[in-house]
Amino acid sequence: MSKPVSSTEKHSGQDVKTSVDNVKPDKEMAINDTDGASIALGHSEEDDLYRPLSGVPPYDGRRLVTVRAIFTGAVLGSLVACANIYLGLKTGFGADATLFSAIFGYSICKLLESSKIPLLSGHFGPHENNIIQATALGTVGVGFMFISGVPAMYQLGVLSPSPQSDYGKLLCLALASGLLGLGIVVPFRRLFILRMARQLSLSFPLGTAAAVTIRALHTSADPSKAKENLKTISWTFGVTLVWSVVTSYAPGILYSWNPFFWIYKWGGHAIIGAVNWGWLSWQWSPSIIGTGMLIDLNASFSLLLGSILSWGVIGPSLVASGQAIGIPFDPKNPDLITYNAFIPTQFVTSPSPRYWILWPAVFMMLATSLATVLIEGKNFGALALYGVRSVSAKINNVTGRSPASGNESRTTQDRAVTLEDGIPDPVPKEHQVRWWEWSSITLLPCIVAMVAFKYLYGISPALILLNVFLGLIWALVIIQVFGASGINPVGTVAKGSQFITGGIARNPADKAISATGSKTVLVGATLSSCAASQAGELCQDFRTGFLLGTPARAQWHAQVLGTLVAVFLTPAIFILFAKAFPCITDATVTQCQFALPSVTTWRVVTEAILAPQFPISQSSWIFSIVFSVLGVAIVMLKRFILQKPNLKQYHVWIPNMPLVGLAMTIASSQTVLTLAIGSAFAATWGKFWPKSHERFLYPIASGGIAGEGVGYVVLSILQIAGVGGDKYGTMLGCYGGAC
Repeated sequence: MSKPVSSTEKHSGQDVKTSVDNVKPDKEMAINDTDGASIALGHSEEDDLYRPLSGVPPYDGRRLVTVRAIFTGAVLGSLVACANIYLGLKTGFGADATLFSAIFGYSICKLLESSKIPLLSGHFGPHENNIIQATALGTVGVGFMFISGVPAMYQLGVLSPSPQSDYGKLLCLALASGLLGLGIVVPFRRLFILRMARQLSLSFPLGTAAAVTIRALHTSADPSKAKENLKTISWTFGVTLVWSVVTSYAPGILYSWNPFFWIYKWGGHAIIGAVNWGWLSWQWSPSIIGTGMLIDLNASFSLLLGSILSWGVIGPSLVASGQAIGIPFDPKNPDLITYNAFIPTQFVTSPSPRYWILWPAVFMMLATSLATVLIEGKNFGALALYGVRSVSAKINNVTGRSPASGNESRTTQDRAVTLEDGIPDPVPKEHQVRWWEWSSITLLPCIVAMVAFKYLYGISPALILLNVFLGLIWALVIIQVFGASGINPVGTVAKGSQFITGGIARNPADKAISATGSKTVLVGATLSSCAASQAGELCQDFRTGFLLGTPARAQWHAQVLGTLVAVFLTPAIFILFAKAFPCITDATVTQCQFALPSVTTWRVVTEAILAPQFPISQSSWIFSIVFSVLGVAIVMLKRFILQKPNLKQYHVWIPNMPLVGLAMTIASSQTVLTLAIGSAFAATWGKFWPKSHERFLYPIASGGIAGEGVGYVVLSILQIAGVGGDKYGTMLGCYGGAC
């Protein structure tokens, strides 16, 4: 659902340099990933960004939730939702819709502004631009569950064999998660954006970048830039959509390249080891290359480091020492061996390298993400202190009691008032979300989940209520970490829900993993983590609205409408993908078009929690401890260097450890190498041709991401219709006969 690569103005493709000359690298910005990693994306402004931006015209009372804004935001959000399901199943993370929707919503609506089309023409300002962004973020929000917990349920066999028969169940789960996130985010807006933002250093980097970009777009006097952006992204979108469909009929020739496999097929059989380990293999994937173009070299090479460690160092060492084994998978060619198999009876005695490596990767990601949270521990202390002071002040007001003693109590009371009133709300009371609106939206999914999930999933209302409470707690964590660092730790909090729910649902007397236990853990963790992630994303959108002075009620209504679109759309997209590519829901398949890193992590963690004996070999858990300690040490070293002005320049050479761990959960180096190609290409482009890089980088990368995502929707339809590449195409050049 984290970058010093290029600045906000570069990503926008607009000539807005004069509007953002004061921009400097401050906080790293993140495209969401599903396991707590981050991918960098922009800069934040140097002036006081804890107050509304100057230069933005005040809200003039005109209607903002327009047909034009909602339709544009929903369409742009739907494109990102399609792309994110594809990207998430492939890589474990997805693109953020914030800047994409802000920039291209501006391009579309600016062209419609002077048209004569009813409902689509008329004045278009920065606040309506913000509404487009809010709608798009709502449309993307609940997609996280369909690249993590939901496919894991099918792989464990706890839902119907056919996903299309479960559309109602999936819709209900998405509805409950989305509405819960929508409800709890409203009171958090006042807390984390108005009252505690400065004290907790919550800059919400992407939300700030979007606000600065929107302001710059609407103060630019050159409308030709909007046309150029729209033209570039339209061409890129169309070309990459066609490319993704056409290449499916000859993927080994046009799409997936594996030079070592070609050498093997041409007679160089001695190179079979490099072939089986997947070395030097990449894809001409517009979405993955486009994502690589939007991340910095530190992020992409952190991913590459993780892949080299797992498939170039640790994996071969495990096989050579007998700690792990590979198995032949192609009867026609016994030389071809997979190191990705998951065979439950061999998890402890003779696991595959991928299973052995999975645990150090998961525990290291968990440890480093928790370290990031604990680094912000002073923020949680300040938040708790503020809560105590606020409650104390209100009790004194109600009872008429004065502070207990002298200057110290008076100072405490004054500080509480300062915390509450330090940042005035730019939104008048009549344009704020009504208490009955957000409270009813919060209460509704609780009731729906407690009643409906009992019959749909067989989960007790008490456990659902527990996960609703966990969703509230995780939202506090995600908003603080996301707001302070740009990292969305949704993968970490999801594992927390899995361990807590699994510890309660687990029956020590069970000799095997029960379907009911697996379903309880996965549904509960999906509900709580998805709601918390949704709250974090939407709080970031409220941050954009605060800086622009957008009415919060209009923003929230747009978020609601976008979420309702997502509730119906994203389950349908997932079902389409699952029907076209059955390996998504089948854990026994060793060759799949999708790496499924997050799905595999969710499934394996659930199995481990519920197993009578934790299924991990001794060597793997020992290495997990050592690797986790190393990861935490590197995180703390990076934090230390960032705080030292004379050392800060060296932080780019320190790897991003959550991303290293994420890469180690991906089944081969193919996806990671493709990302690195995109990142290296963008860096080279920016160095030698900076002007064209500034104008075209973001439109081309975004168009490629959206184009291939929608292209795979078309491809899925062709597969289901029986006219796909597997029937009428050729697998020539594909490793093991499959690409």
